[in-house]
Amino acid sequence: MFDLIDALTVAGQVNSPVSLSEQKPFQRKFCSVYDGLENGEMDMDEILSLLPACMPEGSETMVGYKVYAVDATANEHEQAETLPDRSVLKSSKKEPMRYGHKYSWLVRLIHFGGSWAAPVDIERIDTEATDTKVAAVQVQELDVRNPEEKVIVADSRYEDHHFLGIFEHLKHTFGLIRLHSNRVLYEEPQEKPKGSRGAPRKHGKPFKLNSGHRAEDRSETFQLGKQTVRVRAWYKLHFKKLATLIGTLVQVEFLKEDGTPRYKRPMWLFWTGPQSISLSDLCRMYLWRFAIEHMFRFLKQHMGLNSNRSPSLVSAQQWMWLCALAYWQLLLMRDAVQEDYPAWYPRSRQQRAKLTPYQVQRSALAFLLELGTPASTPRPAGKGKGRPMNYCPPPRVRYPVVFKSKKTQVSASASP
Repeated sequence: MFDLIDALTVAGQVNSPVSLSEQKPFQRKFCSVYDGLENGEMDMDEILSLLPACMPEGSETMVGYKVYAVDATANEHEQAETLPDRSVLKSSKKEPMRYGHKYSWLVRLIHFGGSWAAPVDIERIDTEATDTKVAAVQVQELDVRNPEEKVIVADSRYEDHHFLGIFEHLKHTFGLIRLHSNRVLYEEPQEKPKGSRGAPRKHGKPFKLNSGHRAEDRSETFQLGKQTVRVRAWYKLHFKKLATLIGTLVQVEFLKEDGTPRYKRPMWLFWTGPQSISLSDLCRMYLWRFAIEHMFRFLKQHMGLNSNRSPSLVSAQQWMWLCALAYWQLLLMRDAVQEDYPAWYPRSRQQRAKLTPYQVQRSALAFLLELGTPASTPRPAGKGKGRPMNYCPPPRVRYPVVFKSKKTQVSASASP
């Protein structure tokens, strides 16, 4: 397992897990790759408690809050009929039908404007759960392990009551969630007249995001790089299914030089934290979320995040964690490696203080060979006996694709 992590750290391009046996840090034979993925053991409780303590020094905070991002990424297995618990990966009606697994990642954002992120939890989203339910459990467990002030940023996929409802009970964790522009929120209801019958009202006047609304309670305009950004906020609003979760609605608009909006629709955010935070910091917090997309792209292109085609759920889950731990190695060694620049790089780019993940990966081999490995030296085991005479393994079990909605199942079965 340690050899696989070191090989992933320096590979640069991974076509399949077995190809890692050709990397120099991997000391064993190619047959031990899948044995390690299938039979290797990881103490997940120890890993989850260790990762926050290994956070590199100088990791940035925003107005005193540690910023985390949560998102899900797909691992497609189109023809893997022997892989259990496959489901449909469509996120919109216009996308083609895809099958496979999804994994929910919870990461700590390191530097604003950079592409680094530190994974702190990974969970597979099975067919009986949803993205929001799995993410809610991850955030609750993080709040128990690390009870410091933190903010969770997420896109509009997580705007439902399963995920937003947890912030009503968390004291040290706040949410900054993007909303669809067609959502409807509600103001606080008026007090019930004395002597009137019935239960008090839960909702006040509706607040429609895509139509006219009352004047904002607060507004700020600031410069973000070369962009002019206008942020407006409305206090004390709630959702219909979460009447007790009172938050702040934030509208973000990027302006042209003449002061008109650059885009047709503004960006809407819902903030569950205190009102004292400046609106510009809330805008930066959410824009910082895009670092997790850079991390996914790097893991898929240079660490083979989706290259494991084993029909075993254990192997697939451990492969995800091996990629995450290899990414952690790059993060921790970025200040210790001496980068090997290509000869055609201009000298102006060689003076940058912060290295990207790919730049660290180019120089990781020399660093790891000097550092060594905690893995024991392999011992020759001789030639294996192989299968017994006349042994014929039984065929693997075929599993159907799990459809969560009956409508999707009917349309898929009707297709040729």
